[in-house]
Amino acid sequence: AGPAPASPVEEGRQCLRGSEQAPANLPRAFQLFSGAAQKGDPLAAYYLGMMYQNGMAVARDMKTAAHWLQFAASRQTPAAMYALAKLYLAGDGVKRDELAARRWIEKAADLEYPEAVMAMAIGLRDGSMGFERNEALAETQLRFANRALKLAGTSR
Repeated sequence: AGPAPASPVEEGRQCLRGSEQAPANLPRAFQLFSGAAQKGDPLAAYYLGMMYQNGMAVARDMKTAAHWLQFAASRQTPAAMYALAKLYLAGDGVKRDELAARRWIEKAADLEYPEAVMAMAIGLRDGSMGFERNEALAETQLRFANRALKLAGTSR
């Protein structure tokens, strides 16, 4: 029977990356993520949002990127929470909103998303991104982020 067919998201990720067997195929990835996101898959919505944000196989469209990242973020996808926070900080595709950015960074950090933990640590250290300055907490967060990023580095 051969291996079970990959999920649309898995297949889409393979199309994004390309492999020795098959070169990258962005239009196919876009199609797969699109279909799965419209059926409510939050991970597909995240990848779709990133494709819109980066203009991959589709015209760059920050509003649509924000829409799909919001969809994924509100369904517990930490990478989407972090990407969405960055849009709120830049006012890109959404109205600039430091408080919303901070909320999404905190949510992603709670889910131990290393980049968000790091961003939160920097926000606390500098009193930026709507965070109150809190150097003690910043220290703790930085230590945690460094550990998490090292672990992520070994597992990738």
